[in-house]
Amino acid sequence: MTVSRPHGCSAGIPLQLAVFVVTAVAFTSAVTQNTSEITCGFISQKDEGSGAPETSVSPKVSNILEDLGCYLSFQGTENIYQATKNVEVNIFEDIELRITMSISNIISCFWFFKKSKACKLSFDSENRYITSLAFSQIKEGQAGKYTLLVTSETGNYTVVVPVLIRKKPAKPYFRKREKSDSIECISESYPQASVEWIFCKTPEKSCPYKRHEETGEIDGIQMVQHELFQTYIWCCAVNVLGRECTSLFTIDLNERQAAPLPELLLKVGEPLLIRCRAVHHNYKFRIQLSFENREVDQSRYSEGLEYQANFSAIRIQHVFAPAAERNDSGHYTCSSTAHLNQAALITVLEKGFINVTDSKEDFEIGEEEFCFEVNFTAYPPVRCMWLFSKKTFPCVQSYSVDGRSISSKFCNHQHQSGIYIFYAENDDTVVTKKFTLYVRRKPEVRMQLLFKQISCVAEGYPASSWVWRNCLELNSSNCSEEITEGIQNFLPERRSLGSWISSSVLHVKETATTYSVECCANNSAGSACEKSFINLSVAGAVSSPLDNAAFYVSVGFFLLLMAFVFAFIFLKYKKQFKYESQWQMIRMIGPSDNEYIYIDFREFEYDIKWEFPRENLEFGEQSIR
Repeated sequence: MTVSRPHGCSAGIPLQLAVFVVTAVAFTSAVTQNTSEITCGFISQKDEGSGAPETSVSPKVSNILEDLGCYLSFQGTENIYQATKNVEVNIFEDIELRITMSISNIISCFWFFKKSKACKLSFDSENRYITSLAFSQIKEGQAGKYTLLVTSETGNYTVVVPVLIRKKPAKPYFRKREKSDSIECISESYPQASVEWIFCKTPEKSCPYKRHEETGEIDGIQMVQHELFQTYIWCCAVNVLGRECTSLFTIDLNERQAAPLPELLLKVGEPLLIRCRAVHHNYKFRIQLSFENREVDQSRYSEGLEYQANFSAIRIQHVFAPAAERNDSGHYTCSSTAHLNQAALITVLEKGFINVTDSKEDFEIGEEEFCFEVNFTAYPPVRCMWLFSKKTFPCVQSYSVDGRSISSKFCNHQHQSGIYIFYAENDDTVVTKKFTLYVRRKPEVRMQLLFKQISCVAEGYPASSWVWRNCLELNSSNCSEEITEGIQNFLPERRSLGSWISSSVLHVKETATTYSVECCANNSAGSACEKSFINLSVAGAVSSPLDNAAFYVSVGFFLLLMAFVFAFIFLKYKKQFKYESQWQMIRMIGPSDNEYIYIDFREFEYDIKWEFPRENLEFGEQSIR
């Protein structure tokens, strides 16, 4: 067979094309093979039917496995795999990172995030290695990039999985821009927040003097900027999960300073920014910001001036340090040639804190409205939640007028007794506070009727006391005569945290043939009673009016059963009598060979002297012919 080559086409081109195709296929196959060596998965425990995050935890939980799409981003002596999807979870959610590896003979395996942790290996049904990293109620501080380092006989492997926690914006802080009369507002959040600049005394959403600005994001930090001459400057970061605001720390010489001395808390390494501001009708006035009665380092110092339409002027000065140090703590004084001096206290902490105010921890309530409340001071700002019966509830924080103290209330207890926990954390510490709630509950009485005894049991909170009374009539509500004798009360027993079991027994005396009694259980939430009917004319029986119908039905059933038994015995006896009568007949042949005479031995009198003794009866040998 001859193949003709088109005119003008050289033989080298098809050969090069074939080599290129083969090389591409081989490369694709190699990449596919390497990519399939490692797969990344993410398991989250989803609350079916649950609403927004931090609301509650449903008892019905399902595990959902999601593929993160790990791909081989670099191949060489060290194979690096990266997830194409980020792990996005809610705060306090239970999650698990799962890596599956088709690698032979693993020598070492470590997880890295802030510090290293040896991983545990297992095998799946296909004999592949599996390692998992589980998080129980994941916290904000656990967000970041998690790295798995694996060493095997065939090479080194690195797997990188980013974990992002959906959270409301962190409390914003300010930073001065270099060579500019503007500041940056920084707030960390996910998803990304929008920013509002508010120029009212308080950061209410209804403030007419505000602006919205687009944000630039650097490593999850939102950064915006604005001018510094406004009287009040608030930066509010907002996303779907919440809103947080911070005011620029200002010593304003035109505002009357309130006691106690204003204080700004910072941690070592955080930006330090203080503004001194004054307005005067004569623009020639001067202001000065000093630290501990000495001039501020000029490298940290900047000044601004803005003229007003009425020929007055606004002067501002700043002290800014990109990273505060412990020796930056102290008093900063703002002075002016036209105003009285004012000061503020700056405290730079080595680490953060949460100080919870001592308060009552045990509460007993009825049907009235009630809220738990925790008062505390903290820096940096805390993330918090309330817990009850393995469920989580959102924590709403409110600040005092001076901003020094914080409070959180929880009212969604739905009058359930139990232990409630307040949980708070920041980057440096964790605090929990337990509260016990006892809900007063009216007794629920159950009566048990015994022979010449009546037992009453009540469940409620607090424990019940007992009163027994005689009733004038069976169905009468007039049970006024109190019974004092024949009563035995038992010590209450605690069934659960908010429930007591109380019991009492009345021993019935034969003072009357029939009468009614009632037992009443009483506690601070109310009282409950039950009645019983006593009928001593029937073998001292004790019964209840509510049980009479059941009693008569039982008696009727018993009589019917007895009648059936007697009828069965009679019929069986009668049948047996006929059979024995025939067995006792003897047939005799008369002279005509066709006459039969039947003799019933029961018609003859029985004489024991004609009885042949059984012991005199002997059996002879049988002969076979």
